[in-house]
Amino acid sequence: MLDELLNELIEKYGDDFSWGITNDNYFLDELNVELSVDHPLHNKASKAVARCYSNDDVLFLLDDHSYAIIHLTYSKMNINGYPCYRCFPNATSVIEYIEKGYIAEFL
Repeated sequence: MLDELLNELIEKYGDDFSWGITNDNYFLDELNVELSVDHPLHNKASKAVARCYSNDDVLFLLDDHSYAIIHLTYSKMNINGYPCYRCFPNATSVIEYIEKGYIAEFL
């Protein structure tokens, strides 16, 4: 479902749209390096499903079937609270957030 909704946004906004689908394990590996054992999302992400091309945000599917957009830092030495994230209960809420952010930033 998420893939279909994201593809609708890609078609709607064209080549300038800043998000795309991914299934690259690199992002999950990077996330696992960045998350300390004290981070609320430690060991909760199951796979990366989308990424933003204009920044370092990656959308992850969590083990409980919810989603989180996580701003990767590409650093092992994160201070408390990093990497920053935002959780979503379902695919529809993620897509609404992504579209609103795109409109606010680029249109």
